Amino acid sequence: MADSFSELTSDSRTALALELARAAARIVVPAFFGDGGEVSAADKNAGATDASFDPVTAADRAAERVMREMINRAFPADAIIGEEFGPGGSDAAEWQWLLDPIDGTRAFLCGLPGFTTLIALLHDGAPVLGLINDPLLDTTTIGNGTHCWRLRGSDVRHVRVSATIHLGDALAGTTLPRLYDTPGKRAFLDAVQQRARHVQFDGDASFYAALAQGRMDIAFDTGLKPFDAAALIPVVRGAGGIISGWHGETAAPGGDIIACATPALHEQMLALLEETGAAAESGSARTASSATAEFSAATNPSSTASSAAPSSAVED
Repeated sequence: MADSFSELTSDSRTALALELARAAARIVVPAFFGDGGEVSAADKNAGATDASFDPVTAADRAAERVMREMINRAFPADAIIGEEFGPGGSDAAEWQWLLDPIDGTRAFLCGLPGFTTLIALLHDGAPVLGLINDPLLDTTTIGNGTHCWRLRGSDVRHVRVSATIHLGDALAGTTLPRLYDTPGKRAFLDAVQQRARHVQFDGDASFYAALAQGRMDIAFDTGLKPFDAAALIPVVRGAGGIISGWHGETAAPGGDIIACATPALHEQMLALLEETGAAAESGSARTASSATAEFSAATNPSSTASSAAPSSAVED
């Protein structure tokens, strides 16, 4: 593992990940400010009576398509899975990219900050590089599982999680209260709100970047997809934090995730999950090996899908 940022970026795939983030930002930022016209979105859950609003914009699709084209040119043997165009590439690919061009599309659609671009690189199914880019702040948090850095223009800084150990002192964040839609999950969210210093909502992956930078102490979510979760893992671990499933198992499969700055906070949050019944609703605990296998299965590209999204798929 690279110990210095210069050593990290000497790797060609890491350098490409940073280029992907910049390319996505060149599409997303002008679209956010309406430079291409009115910002509108389709609902990916349209017609489903029991599903929440899941918006996708033309910027989501355009940014993902550009990133896919760049990866295909540089590393044609690598597999790709993205939020908007799904999986593509060889089932046996050694390297795999997971892309979420706009994580936090609801904020983007409303003209609010807090959305990010997520890029993860997997080697033989394991996340080895994660990148969270806030294009409005021109700030990138990038981690390799052992170290983590924050980039703002030419300023590069090594970042670490906070030293907070008491839940009552902790700043926490999760995406949306309505996603906690079972009795145990609702009870867990209520308990965290009562015991933590503060709980912030609807920050998506930006909470995990803030955790890695020592600004927040806890980030947790339920029902994450692989492209939501994969980038978070090397970032949080690289900054010295702990990220796991709701039973304390490896976070590799995505799903229900909890990330904490210190072991003490992690233990308190796991205790709350057990106490409220949320852990039981999250399913039985998995071993690290089985969790990694589940993650690999969830992100395994279909041999029938193309890794390059067709131009006709992008909204006008």
